[in-house]
Formats: sequence, structure tokens, C-alpha cells
Amino acid sequence: MNKISTKLTSAFAALTVLLTAAGCGSTDNTNVQTGADTTVSEAAPDQTEASGNNAETLSNPVAMTADGDVDMEVALSYQTDFDALLKQLDEKTVSEDHPVSDNTNPETLELYRWLKSIYGKQVLSAQQLSNDQDKDFLTYYYYTEDLPAMKGFDFIFKTTQFGDGADWTQMAIDWHTKSNGIVCFCWHWNVPCDIDDPENNATAFYTPGASDGQPSTTFDIAKAVTPGTKEYERAIHDIDLIAHELQRLEAAGVPVLWRPLHEASGAWFWWGIKDKEQLKEQCYQKLWYMIYDRLENYHKLTNLIWVWNGQTKNAEVHPNTYDIAGIDVYPNSENHTVLESDYNKLQKITAEGKMLALSECGYIPDSDELAANMDSVKWLYYMPWCSGGRGDGAFIYLDSTLVGIPLVNEKRMTADFLKKVMASDTVITWSELPDFEGTSRELPGRIQLALPDIEFQREKDAAKATD
Repeated sequence: MNKISTKLTSAFAALTVLLTAAGCGSTDNTNVQTGADTTVSEAAPDQTEASGNNAETLSNPVAMTADGDVDMEVALSYQTDFDALLKQLDEKTVSEDHPVSDNTNPETLELYRWLKSIYGKQVLSAQQLSNDQDKDFLTYYYYTEDLPAMKGFDFIFKTTQFGDGADWTQMAIDWHTKSNGIVCFCWHWNVPCDIDDPENNATAFYTPGASDGQPSTTFDIAKAVTPGTKEYERAIHDIDLIAHELQRLEAAGVPVLWRPLHEASGAWFWWGIKDKEQLKEQCYQKLWYMIYDRLENYHKLTNLIWVWNGQTKNAEVHPNTYDIAGIDVYPNSENHTVLESDYNKLQKITAEGKMLALSECGYIPDSDELAANMDSVKWLYYMPWCSGGRGDGAFIYLDSTLVGIPLVNEKRMTADFLKKVMASDTVITWSELPDFEGTSRELPGRIQLALPDIEFQREKDAAKATD
């Protein structure tokens, strides 16, 4: 089934943000979602304080206006010199036990080295966040009394007309600092549907025809990497807006597995490679380098572990700009294998020495198969997408009990299967994580609130089993 259907639909009810899901894009029967006046060495303006941060920022703060927006006069004073950047990257040597970032802080280095230590031996469990109700995670806890080790967040709402009503950045801070969980962020980058219609504030990330019923944008990636265009100014604004959020995480001591510009192998997102001209002009690569350069060389963020999810050799970027390569796979039918063919595809386009991840998936791999194939298929982590939708879009849970406890989607897996995977020695869960510096071990707040209902439901389940 071609799944360039609805993956994310934004809706706001009070402060609740809903993230719905279905597959992203398809390329085969397994649906792989698969110049400048300044130089790269110039630093951002020296500022003593970053607006909105909870603690001292280690990197160069993003210049913000009094009303909390990016100061575009300052932002546009820096441009990426692509030739100088690539020369710098070519001359750079990255140590095997260090991320590609030269700025890495101790907390991020600790996490990176731990990830390297488990790679090829165990697999990290992960789960994309649905919304601030945390029902995907509640499903795991109800059945297993444990949680995935990593939670996937999304900056999708930072650049919509609605804004980030639920503050996903703060949710990520809480997940790491209060619960000792690992944080991953992607970015469904919403841009104006029509850049030439300033009265229309509608935004989208899909291209026309990519998703039935969803808004689309004609935003031009070639112009987005060309100084002097409206698209370029919007791109710079948004990159710095996200940099500001990453600095909030940095100030709170939160390392981030950072996965921008994902699934470039198809044309369903505006940043994806659509035609030979964009490929010839290396538009995707230039946009990647703009993000990398601004975050690494201009703002000098210290808390990023870079995840490249381009999924095709046509989107290949310099190996010194990423630490992990990911691929998104949504099979057409039930498939709990280790997806060896997809792993091999990714390995062929990934620089030697990089860790490989199943950065999105529709089915959790069988833990027995993960263990049996560890010599040939070394996934760092697997991350099922969230279950905000119904039917095929409900990757983890589908229905709920009368007291609101979500029930595992039997079309995707059984409860016994989920229990087996989470109990496996091969799969690292939340309870098995090491104690990261500066964190506590509390259950997430939504899980704590649901504990009385969980206990009540389990009592009902036990009584029913004895009838």
C-alpha cells in the first residue's frame, strides 16, 4: 500500500497537541520512507543571556527580539560559505570515540560513548511521542511496567500558525532530567503554503499531491539556499528558531539525537529530492550544510548527536556532519523481521564507522531475531511511529478500556509479543538505562497520574481471568 498518506495532522484543544500517524512515503514493497560575506569560522554575536533559557547557555545564544522572535537583522548577517565549509570538513579528523561536533559538552559525550559501547551488542528501544497525553508510553507501562529507553519528539509545531501549544521542548527536558530518558528530535518543517501570499498564514511540509486531504506547500528548496530570496530568509529564521529551542535543551543539560531533513529520498516533503535539477544543484545537501553550519559553527551548540536520514545516495552528505545514519521503514503487511535488506541498503550509502538506526518503523522487530542476527544487522535503535490515528495508523495502541487504559493494537502485535520484546536481554528499556549525569528516575507525569486507573484495570483483568 502506498503510504504517502496522513502522517501528521495538527489539532489543538486547549493546550493538547495531537500528532497523528500513518506511513510517510514509499519506494518499494517495504515502503522505505526511504555566496557569502562571512566565513564558517565566524562566531555569533557575544551575548550574556539567551531569552527563555532555564540556565546558562553554553553555546552562542540566538539573538531574539523583545517579543521572543528571531532577530533577523542579526541572523542574516551570517551566511554559510559552502566551499569553505566543505574544505573545513575535508581537513577535519573525527576521533572514533567523539561525535562530529567539536563543541560537545560532557553530558552529550557521555551519552555518545555509551551508545557506541552498546552498538552491535544490544538494541535501544524507542517510541515516537503522540501528544502530551503520552498514551503510547502508557500502553507500554500497562503491559510491561517498563518504558522505551528513548522518546521521539518533533519541532513540527514551532513554525505553524498555531505555535507549540504543548511546549514539546519542555516535555523533552522533563523526560530527560526527571525520568533519565534519552531524547530524539525530528522536525517536520512547516513553511508557508504560498510564500508570495503574506496574508495567508497557512503552513505545510507536504508537497502538492503527496498526501490526500493535507495542506501542501510550493516552497522552493533551491531558493531556500539562495541568499536574497524570501525562501532563504524564512529558512534562516526557522533554523535559528529551532536553534533557540535546542539551546533550551542544552541549558537544561539535555543531549539530543538530532534528525533534521528526514526522508529526503522521496518528493513528499518540500526538502526531498524531486528532480534532476535539484540533484545537480545539490539543494538538499546545501540545506543540510546550512543547518549544520549555523548550529555547529555559528551558534556552537554543544548538545547535538547528528542523525542523517537522507535514505539515498543522492542525498549523501559529508561524513563529518553526522554520527548516526537512519532509515524509515513501513512494511505493507505484518513484518517483525530485522529488515536485513533495508539495513544493507542503508549500510551501502553510509560512511564507514557510523552507527545505523531504524529511525522510524511500523512494526517492532522481534527480539529473538534481533539477537540471532546481531552479527549482520546492527540497529542502534528502533522507533515505532506514534499511534494518534486509527486502524493502520495506530502503530502501538488502538482502543482503550472504560477507564482510559490504551490497549495494544492486535493488528500490529500481541500483548505477549510486546512483553517478550521489552523483557529481552537484547533490548534496552528505560529501566535498564545507566544513570545519566544530572537526572532523576521518576516515572513520567502522565504515567504517574494514570497509576490508579492502571491498578484498577489490572484488578479487573485478574478477576476476569479467574471467572
